[in-house]
Amino acid sequence: MIIYIFLIYGSGSDDLHMLCRMIMNEWYLPAFGTLALSGASDWLDGFLARKMGINSVIGSYLDPLADKVLICCVAVAMVEKELLHPGLVGLVVARDFLLVGGAFYKRASSLGWKWNSWSDFCNLDAIQREKVQPLFISKVNTVFQLMLVAGALLQPEFGTEETQNYITY
Repeated sequence: MIIYIFLIYGSGSDDLHMLCRMIMNEWYLPAFGTLALSGASDWLDGFLARKMGINSVIGSYLDPLADKVLICCVAVAMVEKELLHPGLVGLVVARDFLLVGGAFYKRASSLGWKWNSWSDFCNLDAIQREKVQPLFISKVNTVFQLMLVAGALLQPEFGTEETQNYITY
């Protein structure tokens, strides 16, 4: 429960807080709808950015981070309600922490562990801007994680023992 409180209140996102509150109050269908809207808006944001040629460096850092925070917070709330296995969620959270930590380590070591501001760290002012480029497999993994969370949210209302086995495995 302490991890849940830290992730929700530490994230600073009212929408994420609302989604996790829905899960904690067992409002699974509205939570599913909110998650679907979140995923659709994330996809639309990326689609429009590509179509309009908006290619921001800070966006390349924040978009994958926001996806990871969303998945981790929702999954932790779902563990609290016994919708997902804690071991699975632990693996997801650990993987995401390792990815974010690895990206930070790689960038910091490339700067010799010296930078004056976060703008320098993200290389926002430089001519040769370094962007985060997620691998295709990471995007596929995020889609599967969203499908798992969505399926687990639908399980209490529409699920069967067989579908619960699929979610568990």
